[in-house]
Amino acid sequence: MFEEKVELKKKRDFSDVLNASFAFIKQEYKTLWKVLFLYAGVPVLISAVLGTLFVDSALGDYFKVLTNPSMSSGVETSFPGQSLLYNLIALIVDIFLSGLTYCYVVLYVQKGSGNFTPAEVWHKFSGFFGSLLGFSIVNGLVYMLSLIALIIPFFYVMVPVSFILMIKVAEDNGYSKTFERCFFLVKSHWWESFGLLFIAGIIVFMISMLFSLPASSYNIAKGLLNEQFSVDSIPFVITTFISTIGAAIIQPIPAIVIGFQYYSLVEHKENTSLMDKINKINTDQED
Repeated sequence: MFEEKVELKKKRDFSDVLNASFAFIKQEYKTLWKVLFLYAGVPVLISAVLGTLFVDSALGDYFKVLTNPSMSSGVETSFPGQSLLYNLIALIVDIFLSGLTYCYVVLYVQKGSGNFTPAEVWHKFSGFFGSLLGFSIVNGLVYMLSLIALIIPFFYVMVPVSFILMIKVAEDNGYSKTFERCFFLVKSHWWESFGLLFIAGIIVFMISMLFSLPASSYNIAKGLLNEQFSVDSIPFVITTFISTIGAAIIQPIPAIVIGFQYYSLVEHKENTSLMDKINKINTDQED
């Protein structure tokens, strides 16, 4: 029996975007996660290793300070540098996972399901990597400034700017034009977009908690029971790896929701799918 493929370029309401996003995941998860495994696997593994070392060092220092407060000055000196390195790696991994997902979604729209290869996704992503990294860094500054301004401006800015990487991959414009495009598309759809981001975040948070629960439980118990907290323990390594890789597996979910909402907003504002059909009819008539 013929199974109709999920369409992205379509006007949708709140529930339709969520339903279509998870239908897309069900339909495409084998090939999408193959792409992520091939091209984001190494960065994720590096992040898992560094995450294990960072958690070991951070929690070890934390529990040492609990038992010996006089050591707090040395801990304060070493922690920011480790945190900065870990967060930089985490940012790069996030760009790999979300960027590859956005590129997959755009190629899906352009060529259709099954009509492009993982190598094409990588080729598209590698061309955008520098831009996505730069956009992400500037976004961080924008978020920081809006947060300093007050909580309300932060949330107002956060929602449209969440679409900026997707729009960059789909439309390939400079930062200022892409930034303006975010606000244009989300205008009159802010609450709907906020709700989708919130629900996607809750889903990812709940699933990631399941992955991180063994690591968190073990690390806390080990730290409380043993002052010499170390990664020498196999359970520590296993549980931390499970937590990091589990979080990476589910990280594309918000990117897919953003992708579907982006195409829905474009249809609401511009009716591009209707124009494509009209142009196709005109072309067929000319032939």
